[in-house]
Amino acid sequence: MDEVPIVTANPVNLIIKKQESAPKPTRKDRIKESLKNFFMMLPLALVVMLQFFFLGKSFGSFSTFPLTTYSTYILLGAILLVVLFTQMLMRSIIYSTLAGAALITGIFSSWFGDFYAPLAENFRSIGLIVKSAWTRKDIPFNLLVTGSMTAIIAAVTFTQFFISLFVKSFFEVLFGKEWGDGRVVGYGGAIALLAGFHLAFYSYASMSSVTAEKLIWDKTSVYSPVEKFITRTPGNYILGSEHLWIEKENEIAAIDLKTGKTVNTQKFKPAVVHKGIQTSVLPVFFDQEALYGFNRDMSMNTWKTAYPASFPNLEISEDKKDLFNNNPLTTRFVEGGRKLLVHYDYGYVGMYNCESGALLWLKSLDLQIRANRMFPETFLESSFFLEAGDKILFSCHNALLRCLNRDSGEQLWQYQHSTPKVSGRSQKGHLSLNQDRIIVSYKSGEIATLALADGRKVYQATNPAFSSNGPVYSSGLHASMLTEEGVFYKIELDGGKNLYTANVLPRRLDLVPVVHDLSHGIVAHRDEVMKLDDDTRSVSVIFRSENRVFVTQPVFEDKIMYIGTQDGWIYCLHYGSKHEKWRIHVNGELQEDSLHILADSLLVKTRSGSIHKFKRDY
Repeated sequence: MDEVPIVTANPVNLIIKKQESAPKPTRKDRIKESLKNFFMMLPLALVVMLQFFFLGKSFGSFSTFPLTTYSTYILLGAILLVVLFTQMLMRSIIYSTLAGAALITGIFSSWFGDFYAPLAENFRSIGLIVKSAWTRKDIPFNLLVTGSMTAIIAAVTFTQFFISLFVKSFFEVLFGKEWGDGRVVGYGGAIALLAGFHLAFYSYASMSSVTAEKLIWDKTSVYSPVEKFITRTPGNYILGSEHLWIEKENEIAAIDLKTGKTVNTQKFKPAVVHKGIQTSVLPVFFDQEALYGFNRDMSMNTWKTAYPASFPNLEISEDKKDLFNNNPLTTRFVEGGRKLLVHYDYGYVGMYNCESGALLWLKSLDLQIRANRMFPETFLESSFFLEAGDKILFSCHNALLRCLNRDSGEQLWQYQHSTPKVSGRSQKGHLSLNQDRIIVSYKSGEIATLALADGRKVYQATNPAFSSNGPVYSSGLHASMLTEEGVFYKIELDGGKNLYTANVLPRRLDLVPVVHDLSHGIVAHRDEVMKLDDDTRSVSVIFRSENRVFVTQPVFEDKIMYIGTQDGWIYCLHYGSKHEKWRIHVNGELQEDSLHILADSLLVKTRSGSIHKFKRDY
C-alpha cells in the first residue's frame, strides 16, 4: 500500500538550532575585571598588610631566629603556613607580594628601629664605601649588614610574587577564570586567620612564663648601629651601689637601680668594646680620644685623660704606620672598681685611677701583634687575665705568664712554659686561682700549678687528653676540667693521675656553645643541663628544654641556679632536687654574659643591649 503524505497545520521542525553561548571574555575584559577587583579590595588589603607588619614586629621582638635553635624552625614553619593560606584566600599577586614585604619590614623594625635611615645612607655613599673596601681589602660591616637586609627584603618579595602567581594560576586552571581573584569572603577569611594567629602567638608568649609577675623594670634597646646584629660594637654596662651606668649608640646614661628611671644622660660616642656587666664605684667611659670620669649621678664630667699618643719601644714598619690606633681594645675594673685596667693594641696595658683619671703605669706585656678589632673574642676572653689580691696576672702568647704589682706595675715574676706552641701556633694558658696557687691549663694538655708569691712551679700534670676548653676548677690537690670534645676529667694536680672520666657531651655539636660551672658540677649543652656527681662518678641530665639551646653562663645563689637559652628563655632551677621554680622570657637574644645576680634580683642584658630587672623570689 502506497504511503500518502498528510498535510498538517503544525509541521514538525526537525532542525534544532544551536543555542547561542555567551561571548568569551577577552583579555582586556579580564584585565578590567582584575583592576576593578583590585581597587574594590583595597581597604581590606590594607588591613591585611597592617596585620602582617605588626605580626612581623611581634615575631621580631620575641626572637631573632637564631639558626642553631630548633624552635626557630618551628616558628618559621608556622609563619610560612600562615603566609601560604593567606595567599590562597586573597589570590592577589600585588597584595600578596606587598604583604610579604610588610612582614619582613615589621621584623626589621623590631630589631633595628628606624632601619630605613642607615639603608638609605649607605646606598647614597656606596661608591666611597666600595672604593675604601677595595683599597683596604675588606668590606665594612655596616655595608655588609645593610646589603644583607636589602637582599632579604628583595628575596622575600620575589618569592611572594612567584608563589602568589602560582596560586592564582592554580585556582584559574582548577576552578575557572572567575576564581583567579579573591573576593570579600576570601579577604575577610585572611583577616580572621591573621587575627587568630596573632592572638594565639600572643597567648603563647604571655601565658607560658611568669615574666609579667617577675619584672621590676626594663629598658629596651634595638640593634643600633645595624652591624651590632652580627658583631660586637662599643658598649659598656657598669654596676654601682645605687646606679647602673650604660653606653648606647650616641649617649651614656645613669639609671636608678631600684626604679629603672633615667637619672641623667650625656651625649657621647663610645668607641671601646666590653663584655658583660662590670662593677665599679664610679662610671668611666671611652670615646675615640680619651677616658672620661663622671660623678655617680652623671650630672657632670669630673676628669678627662687622653689616650697615650705613642707607646714606648713600639716598632711598626713604615707601611703599617697608618694602621696604628691608640684606642683601647677593652677595659676591666680592678680593686673593687677603684682602678681601671686598660688593654691597648700591640700588647700594651695601662692602669688608671678611677677617681682622678691619673695614669698609674703603662707597660708592654705581650707580643707586638695588631689585634683584629672586628672579632674581639680573643681580647675579651676573661680567663687570660686574673686578679689575685694586689697582684694581677696576664697570660701572654707563647705560653708566657707575667705577674705584676697592681698598683705600681712592677713585674714580680714571670713563668715561661716549656711548650710555647701547639701545631705551630702560639698558645696561651687559661688561669684559675686555688688559694695561694695559680693553675694554668694549656691546650697542649699540660696543667701547671705555680706558687702565687714567686711563680715557682709546684706541680705539673701532663696528658694530651687534658686539652681544656677553659680554666680548670681546682680544690686542694684535685682539679676538674672539660675538654673541647666534651669529656670531663677529675685529676690530681701532682702528676696528673686520672681519678675518673665521664663522657658528658655524647651529642656534642661544634656550632652550639658549651657553658658550665665546674665548681657546682654543672654543664649545659644544646637543650640539656647536666650534673656531675663526684660520689657516684657519673653524669645525669637534671633539666631539658626541648628545641632550645642553652647559652648563658649559669649563675648561682645557694642551691638555686639561673640559666638562659639563646632565644630568650631564663629558667630558675633547684639543681639539687632538679625542680623548675619558674621560667621567664625576655624579648631578645641572650649571650654567655647576659645574667648577673643582685642582692634581691636578677639583672639580664640581651644581645641588643636591653636591660631587664626581675624578682628572684620563688
